[in-house]
This record gives sequence, C-alpha cells and structure tokens, in this order.
Amino acid sequence: METILIWILGAFLAGHICKFLSIPVIIGFIFSGYLFQSFGLGDQQNYLSLPAELGVELLLFSIGLKIKPSSLLNRSLFFVFLIHTATVLMILFFLLILKLPLHSKILICLALTFSSTIIASKALEGRREATTFHGRLALVILVFQDILALALLIYTSENNWNVSTLYLFFLPILIPLVKLSFERMETSEELELLATILVALLLGATLFKNAGLTGEIGALTVGMLLANYKIADRLGSQIWSVRELLLLAFFIDLGMSLNINFDITGHSFLVVGFLFIKTTILFGLLLAFKLRAYTSFLIVISLATYSEFSIILISDFLKNGMLSQREYSILIFSICMSFVIGAILNKNVHKIYEFLEPYLIKFERNKHHPDEQPHTCGGADVMLIGMGRVGQPIFENLVENNIKVVGFDADTNRVKKHLEEGRRVTYADAEDPGFWSAFRFGNLGAIVLALPEYAAQNWSVKQARKFGFNGKIIVATRSQGDPDILRTSGADEIYDAYQAAGIGVAKIYLKD
Repeated sequence: METILIWILGAFLAGHICKFLSIPVIIGFIFSGYLFQSFGLGDQQNYLSLPAELGVELLLFSIGLKIKPSSLLNRSLFFVFLIHTATVLMILFFLLILKLPLHSKILICLALTFSSTIIASKALEGRREATTFHGRLALVILVFQDILALALLIYTSENNWNVSTLYLFFLPILIPLVKLSFERMETSEELELLATILVALLLGATLFKNAGLTGEIGALTVGMLLANYKIADRLGSQIWSVRELLLLAFFIDLGMSLNINFDITGHSFLVVGFLFIKTTILFGLLLAFKLRAYTSFLIVISLATYSEFSIILISDFLKNGMLSQREYSILIFSICMSFVIGAILNKNVHKIYEFLEPYLIKFERNKHHPDEQPHTCGGADVMLIGMGRVGQPIFENLVENNIKVVGFDADTNRVKKHLEEGRRVTYADAEDPGFWSAFRFGNLGAIVLALPEYAAQNWSVKQARKFGFNGKIIVATRSQGDPDILRTSGADEIYDAYQAAGIGVAKIYLKD
C-alpha cells in the first residue's frame, strides 16, 4: 500500500512540475515511472498491469463512441492509410539496422508504422478537436491502424479462434438492447457509471478476450457500435474521470519498463528520427487527396508518434524469441520518446502551423476537398461562430427578430444536428488561418463569437480584423480572460454569459 501511495504522490509531483514548465503532464507520469524503477520502487508484484489494461480498454471504448462505422467507408482515407503503411514499411525495412530474420524484421517495421491512439485522442480531446474535420480523419486513420495491429496481434500471439468467437455475432442484437436500457434507465449517476463500465469491459473487452481476441479491440468495437445512438456522448462523459485515473497506471508502468544506457539512447534517437519520414510521407499523401495544408498538418502531428500497440507487439516478439533484450529496450525507449515528442508537438500544433504556414501552403493542390471550400455568409447580416450552449440561444433569438444569421462550428456532429433541426449552420474551424484568409465577408454587418476558449476568441478577433472585416465584433465569453485584451485585439462588445446570468437572477429576486 505504501508503495502505491508513493507512486501516486510521485506522479502528482512530476505532473505538476511539467504543468509549471508548460510540458504535457503525460511526460511527468512516464518519467516518474522511470525514476521509481531506478530507485528500486518498481512494480515487482504487477499491481499496475490490471489498471493499465483497463485504462487502455476504457480509452478505446470512449474513442469508439466518437467514430461511426460509416466513417470507415471513406475510400480516400483507406487508400491513404494503405499507401502510407506500404511506403513507410519499405523505407524502414532498408533503414532499420537489425540483424534479424526477414520475417521478424518485416513485423517490427510494420509495428513502427502505427501511431498512438492514446496520445492522439488525448491531444484532440484536450484541444476539443476530436469531432472536428481533421480530428475525425485522424481518428479514422488510427482505427485502420488499430485493425491492422489487431491482425498482427492475432498472428503473433498464442490466442486462437475458438467456439466462443461465435458469441461476437450476437453483438448487433445486444447493442440496441443496451441503448434501450440506458434510455429507460432511471437511476443515479453512480449506477449509470457502473453500467457504462460494465458495457465497455464485460460486453466489449471480456467477450472478445474469451473469443481469443484482445480486449482493446473489443472495447473499441462496442464503442463504435454505440456511436450511432444519441446516448454515445453521455456514456463517454460518464467514464472520463475513471478512464483518466486508470491511464495514469499505464503511463507509470510504461516508464518503469525503460532501460536506458548510452548505447540504447543513441540507437533510439535513430529510430525516433524515422518519425520525420512517417509524417512527411503522410503529409504529402493527404495533400495529394486534396486536403488543405492546415488539415493535413494537424492530422500528421496527431499521428507523429509510435503506438502503444507497438509496445504490445514488440513485447510479444520478445516472448517469442524474435528480439533480443537489447533490441527490445531500444524499441521501447524509442516509442516512449515518441510519446514525449508527440505530446509536445500536439500541445503547440497551432503555433507551429502559424509559423510554417507560408511554406506549407505552397504544396496545396489547386482544388480542395468539398468540406474545405472557402466560406461565404450568403447575404447574412450576422456571422455566429460557435453553436454550443451559448451560441444556439443567440442564433434562435436573432432569427426570432428577423435577422439573417449564419452559424459556424468546428464540431461536425453538432453541425449535423443543427442542420437536421432546420438551422443554417456549416462546418468551419475558427482557429484555422486559412478560414479567415479565404473568407468572403461581403456585406456582413457583425461577427458574434461564442467560442468556449478565451485563446480561440482572441485569435478569431485578431484574424477577422487582419483580413479586412470592419463591422462590429461581439464576444460572448464564459472564461476568466482579460476583456481589455479582447478590446485591444479589435472586439467592440464583450458579453460575459456568467455575469449576465447572475444579474438576471438578481433582477428577478428584486422584482419579486
């Protein structure tokens, strides 16, 4: 018990230090695990293996909830995935210096083509971009990779298909029953949380394990089958805190697996250098399929890591005698280093793109993907950016007063919902410099910003002024950001939603 408390305390302190230094806290968790192992406080009794496994399964379940099976029918992305995997595989095969049999080397190179679903999904969620256009595309590519990783796991593991596999054919029947149960469930949040965990781990992970497959892909599959239902968002929010706590065990355990010396470090830097090859090839392929530089860049940065599935595969290779302990340590350390690099890149991706934009846009195709064509207001008087809980009431009030308004939002699911309900809303990412540079303002009278993040609000105000908008800019804010900075950037009016609610309640009381 004392050792576990030391792990939690150490991870807490390391995470806080990283946060103070503006470094992703994941790095602190991994580093704390390495320090524990170095000072003889490693996981000798395998206490962390179970919560780490459960954390990854719950993460993949929550990812599956955001990916509708129909999105996997995207032929363009499937071809991008196949071409990228084949190209990187060939390059890695010739560059990776390992004195191994042909069969083993191919499998190792293939494992290094995968990217981390954990790092990418956490980064996208942290930036609230999991349901944006580029976020969805990145997650779909990751799902393709995870499916290939599953096939390799089946190939390299001792698990075999058995009679229990037949249970999986009943999943399409069980999923609607699960959906109906949650919709009619009248219970506490605590019991609903337990029910969600049971669905992810029992119906997903355990069922697939009994069928001779992996729990990770089972949890992902069940999540994807539930993604078509309205309850998906609710289930994802229910398990968030439990998932994050269990993932802490995964990162600490990962840090404990590191074995570092000069020789291993030198070779690991070489393997990490292959990430540049991966990202460059993928960036070029996405541009070739008519995506803009902005979208392509955000996708490749999300995928600029090696994968946690690579760790599992390489561990299996070690058990099967396909790798030496030295080669195993080099590859594991390389994967951990890629997590650190990926976390830093994802945290600063918008700043990096802003710096590189003049160079990257030179490689764009003349024609763009239909979802990335330049936007216009189509004769609207007001442009409303952000159609969430604050933006929707603003939109409806403007319509009720016969004001022509068009809404924009970066959440594709939210855009679809508004369109189904009859609102004039379209997809756009306000943090995309290309959105503002290509926007045709026409006779637009006002821009209303109802974005949740203060930084995005300030950025959008600056961009609107930079590219020639001379009308009124109104910011509906819910943050603690400095309103004077917004005014300096070019905002005319700042409306604090929380303050307005407080004043409204006080007026009602005084009136009574």
